[in-house]
Amino acid sequence: MAEKGIEIENWQQSKFYQCVGLVDLASDKPTCLDNGSHFRLLYVNEEFQKEVKRAPAVFKQIVNEWNKPESEIAKRLQAFAKKVDQGESSYFDLKQTEQYLRLSAQQIARCS
Repeated sequence: MAEKGIEIENWQQSKFYQCVGLVDLASDKPTCLDNGSHFRLLYVNEEFQKEVKRAPAVFKQIVNEWNKPESEIAKRLQAFAKKVDQGESSYFDLKQTEQYLRLSAQQIARCS
């Protein structure tokens, strides 16, 4: 596994993926899983992929801004993520290049 660059999950990651595996991600709503710190997608459903294809430049800009801690969007998204981390389901409205987006999030598992 080491020769192929495959990382073995530790027990905390295993527990995390067991919790995530219990969630039904089949949905007609755009759905993704991310790692909660930097915006890094772990899973996206078909509806999420369709939304990204409708506005790829907007999505790219959001991801770029999300990962720059000093940007205004990142600050707002971090506050949003903090609410979610505290167990609140939450919404985040964003206007980017004449498009309005609403993100909703819910914490389903945590890996310390």
